[in-house]
Amino acid sequence: MKPEPDLKFKALMKLLDDEDPQVFAAVEKELLHGGDETARMLELEMDSADAGTRRRIENLVSRIHLDKLQREYDRLLDFVSGSDFTLERALFLLAKPLYPHVDFAEIESALNDLANELRGRIAGAEDPYEIVQRVNDFFLNEMGFAGNSRDYYNPDNSILHRVLETRRGIPISLGIVYLLVGRRINLPIFGVGAPAHFLVKFVLEGKEFYVDVFNGGRVMSRKDAENSINDMGFTFESRFLKASSDLEIIARSCRNLARAFSAIDEQPRANVLMELSIELERLIAF
Repeated sequence: MKPEPDLKFKALMKLLDDEDPQVFAAVEKELLHGGDETARMLELEMDSADAGTRRRIENLVSRIHLDKLQREYDRLLDFVSGSDFTLERALFLLAKPLYPHVDFAEIESALNDLANELRGRIAGAEDPYEIVQRVNDFFLNEMGFAGNSRDYYNPDNSILHRVLETRRGIPISLGIVYLLVGRRINLPIFGVGAPAHFLVKFVLEGKEFYVDVFNGGRVMSRKDAENSINDMGFTFESRFLKASSDLEIIARSCRNLARAFSAIDEQPRANVLMELSIELERLIAF
């Protein structure tokens, strides 16, 4: 007869501090396959454990969570490889392991509301530059979106629903809000993965306007954008201002999130996300 899970867990806990490497390896394997419930029970055991057992428990709990994170991001990788891939859904799947209760319908609703309001703000505008300025005024002044320069490496700056809630982000996440809202009202708007700084590009009546959303919505001509890239220490190449694909945008978002976790000393999460970004970039190469 198969033992009840709690009895099996108690038996495994008795063996957790066994000095025999083979015994410990077998116990570890069983516990690692236990998932969230096992992690919860392990955490409850921590207060009463001695120092050595506590370290083993902490390591096991961390590995259980990381294994789960890896599996969930494997699903994101599968999703972006399929025919149903959308940037919106991919960003949701990027957030889901970190925010299990995030609701995709709420993200869609927030973006739809912004789009409906923006449609009214640009109604009647015909001059291309005026359209861009009205879009900027809506997002940056009326809605209060801004670059989070004070807390740049906060992982929330790379999570779409948190950017929508806090109105703070980094260049790419703010640009994504412009992009996803603009698409809903058929604005000719594109993301541009320039070196070290993501931009938004409008193409109106054959003219290109580049917007630095992070730095107050500065509007640049193509020549201005080229000079800006040179000023950052890069030798300009035309590819720097090409429109990014949605796959390129999700890969860059993932890489930025990995760097954010690394900056706050959450290296295990950072490693999982960096591996994911590498896999996404391999897909782009194909």
